[in-house]
This record gives sequence, C-alpha cells and structure tokens, in this order.
Amino acid sequence: MFKPNYQITSIILNAISEIAEIKAVVERSRVLPLNEAQLRRQAIARMTHTSTSIEGNKLAQFQVDKVLAGMSISADQKSILEVKNFQKSLQEMEKYTNKKIITLENILELHGLLMYGLVEVGKCGHFRKGTIYVVDDLGDGREQLRFEGPPAEKVAHLINELLKWVVEADKIGIHPIILAGLFHLQFVTIHPFTDGNGRMARLLSSLILYQRNWDFRKIIVLEDYYNRDRLAYYNALNAIQGKHYHEGEDSTTWLEYFTIGFLVEARKVAEAITLTGFGKISNKEEQIFLDKDEIKIMDFLTTTGKIISNDVVEILGIAKRTSQLKLKNLVDKGLIQSEGRGPSTFYILKE
Repeated sequence: MFKPNYQITSIILNAISEIAEIKAVVERSRVLPLNEAQLRRQAIARMTHTSTSIEGNKLAQFQVDKVLAGMSISADQKSILEVKNFQKSLQEMEKYTNKKIITLENILELHGLLMYGLVEVGKCGHFRKGTIYVVDDLGDGREQLRFEGPPAEKVAHLINELLKWVVEADKIGIHPIILAGLFHLQFVTIHPFTDGNGRMARLLSSLILYQRNWDFRKIIVLEDYYNRDRLAYYNALNAIQGKHYHEGEDSTTWLEYFTIGFLVEARKVAEAITLTGFGKISNKEEQIFLDKDEIKIMDFLTTTGKIISNDVVEILGIAKRTSQLKLKNLVDKGLIQSEGRGPSTFYILKE
C-alpha cells in the first residue's frame, strides 16, 4: 500500500487551523441561494479556465465563460474542446460526491470525458501502455528531462494502492486537506495517462475535499493559486518527484506549498462572501433557505446549467413523481424556471 512520508510542521498546522476557522464562518453564513449559485458558477468558470490554462490552453477567462454558456467563440477547436470536456468532467464528478470512495472505474470514466477527442481513442480513458517523460522546453530547440514516470506495467497497481490508502487514511483520521494534498502529489507522480494527468490530479483532489465536506460550498478554486505562478507549482511537485519515479521521499515541502495555497484561496472565499453580502437579509421575502435535497439539486444545476426530473431521480434516489414535486417547490421559491414542455421539460436557474 502507498505509504507517504511527511511531517506536520508549524507552517502546515497554522495554515490548517486558519482554514478551519474560515470554513466555520462560511458554513455559518445564512445562505441566499441565488448568491451562492452565482458564486458557484463563477468558481466553475475560474476552475475550468485555470486548470486548462496551466496545461497550455490559450483561452482567456471571458472566452471560457462564453464556451461554458454554450456560445460560439473564434478560437482554435482544441482549446474549445478542452474547456467543454472539463465542464463535462465536473458534471460527472458531481455524481461521486455523495460517497467517500473513488474507484478505478471513476478515474477512467473521468479521463475518458476529459480527453475525448484530444488523444487517440485507445489512450482516452485508458492507462498508458508505454514509458512517460515530462520534459522542459529550453527554448532553443532542445528539451531537458524533468521527470520519468514508473513503468507502464506498474501503473494500475500503483493507482489501486493509492485508492486503498485513501480508505485507510479516512479510518485513521488523516485531515482531508493533508489527504487531498498527498493524493494530488502521488497521482501526478504516477502519471498514469499519456496526457491529462495534471487536470485529473486537480479534479480528483477537489473531489476528495468535496466528499469530506471541505469544499467551502464549492466556491474555493485551488487552481487559481497554482496558475498564478505555474513554475512554483511545478517546482513544488518536482522537488519531491526528482528525475525518476521513486517512493519514500519526504513530501513535507509539497504539503506546506499545498496548505499555504489552500489558505490563500480560502481567504478569497471569505472575501467574496463579504463583498457579495452573502449572508445579509434585506427583507422577509429574501429569506429563502433550502433543505438537504434542495441543496443537492441546486448544486447539480449550478454545475451543469440545466436539470431534468430524471437527474433528480438519480441524484437523490427517489421516485420520479417526488422529483417533480421537489423541482416545483424550487420553482415556487423563485430559484429556478422551467423550459420546454412535456417530456422535453428542463429547468434552469432563474435570471
């Protein structure tokens, strides 16, 4: 089984302590659903932009916003497809948030969506079958080896061992932030795919946080921190990885980088809540609060842009008639509106 080597330093401890204080404030805030939906939409757009941008996507934030809204833009099709695929991967990931496990099938399915049309069919949703090298372009036609991943025949075993460790880490009470940080490092170090490893590592570490209720209402965007200084991000990873895959290296410096980045973005969440008047109630009519099922419906809808009754059936595990009633309640509360008629009816956030 994967056995990470690390120490909890004062830097890590202090960062997690402040993050926990911010989390408590965020969770106590009286939530106006449409404000939360707006912040969540902005977070999805930023996450999509920054995670793809780290890997070289050239689209600006406003172009990403348009693609996510289903609008046409003038740009290369590969960049547009990367954004659309990332959006679909986030939508699929929503289905996994109600459980604390990640399966091998989940990983392959997410990769299949993330890299559809971007790599050969045999490499999409499949572990690599050959050696993987990460190289730096020196700018004069030469390349320098940054990292060589483990042999292809070891990839499936290493990923399974990592997933087993996640289960054990929960049992022994490893903090979710530490868990997510170590998972991020180990996944990208295994480098299980021919392409898309960084995006997958960031998606899955976010999923770990979502599953353990450390998602800050899914407003936090850790990718913003990595994208602000990509070289620092890659150097923090590579300082542990070295030139070739190996195990047992002390991961403490990476965890310090990861937790400091988490704290920076958590502070931004607190600031966003303050600036939007997130918890302020100006009159009686605005005091709309949601039960657990309604929150899940709104969460899915904010991520996907629209929802149908069959989605609610799948998300909540309820009868179709019950799902229709829950959607009607949200319509009556003025949060969503229906479009289409009969079997073609779907729901979107109310403008």
